Amino acid sequence: MSMKFTGLETLQKQLKQLENIGDQIVAKALRAGAEVLRQEIIKRAPRHTGNLIEKIIVSKVVEGHIDIGPEVKGSFYARFLEYGTSKMPAQPFIEPAFLVVKDKIQAVMAEVVQQELKHL
Repeated sequence: MSMKFTGLETLQKQLKQLENIGDQIVAKALRAGAEVLRQEIIKRAPRHTGNLIEKIIVSKVVEGHIDIGPEVKGSFYARFLEYGTSKMPAQPFIEPAFLVVKDKIQAVMAEVVQQELKHL
């Protein structure tokens, strides 16, 4: 007895499309959560010159990963502010920002995922 299946190529294409849609939903949720954190970091960042707050960015999503914080170029001193130096006390603003909004980030990301799944 033998069986013949047809339409497997179509099914494979559809499953691949679902994977791509899933990646897009994750990226959108990550960007939404990252923006919440970015706004809180900006709110808490020291404003000696104002340059630092202009350098706080959200990176592009790459393989399910996103970076939030001062861009490396032109804001290397953010590390000194966050952690201090041997001659300067720490003025943390990134970690406290995360601790304050971590629950909100999760809620925003969950909401984005739910909304996107409703549209499928």
